[in-house]
Amino acid sequence: MTTQIQFAEPRHVIEAKLLRLKQDNSLGVTNGTKRGRLEIFAEILFFCDQRKAKTNIMYGTNLNYAQLQSHLKVLTAQGLLSMEMEKYVTTEKGFRYIELFLELHDILRDEAL
Repeated sequence: MTTQIQFAEPRHVIEAKLLRLKQDNSLGVTNGTKRGRLEIFAEILFFCDQRKAKTNIMYGTNLNYAQLQSHLKVLTAQGLLSMEMEKYVTTEKGFRYIELFLELHDILRDEAL
């Protein structure tokens, strides 16, 4: 049974923000050289809006297996991601993380301008 989570903003707005974030290549803190851990968490959580297998997540978020294992362990331990039928899915807490992450990104970007 898959639960549909309602975002404060429409899904297409959040999707557009994440796409823009990917194109900007992070919060600008690292001068665009690497994705930060928090950004990777947001990508994994957004990608897992529906149940996904590890391999699918790995390719969809461009992580190697060791990195993926480490991130999945943290996200599930924090209750941001859960396992359903051997696949991962974002929890309501995880969707809240995405919203807060995008809000923080917008604040930092606006201050940098």
